[in-house]
Amino acid sequence: MAKKRMFSLDIVDTDSFLDMPPSTQSLYFHLGMRADDDGFVSSPRKITSLVNSSNDDLKLLAAKGFIIGFNNGVIVIRDWL
Repeated sequence: MAKKRMFSLDIVDTDSFLDMPPSTQSLYFHLGMRADDDGFVSSPRKITSLVNSSNDDLKLLAAKGFIIGFNNGVIVIRDWL
């Protein structure tokens, strides 16, 4: 896994992103830091717990289209590339 990541202002400067609570925004960054090279995160609930966010924050990211969840619990960050 990479040790450095870049985040696009095209994503994090949008009203949709900035309207989310700070805990949800923080979770997005933490998920991004722990994603593999293709944007997949195998343990999003663990990361959610580690950063003191809630499952509602994870659900909000999915509802707003910032992440895509799979039935096996894995998520992918939508605008990774």
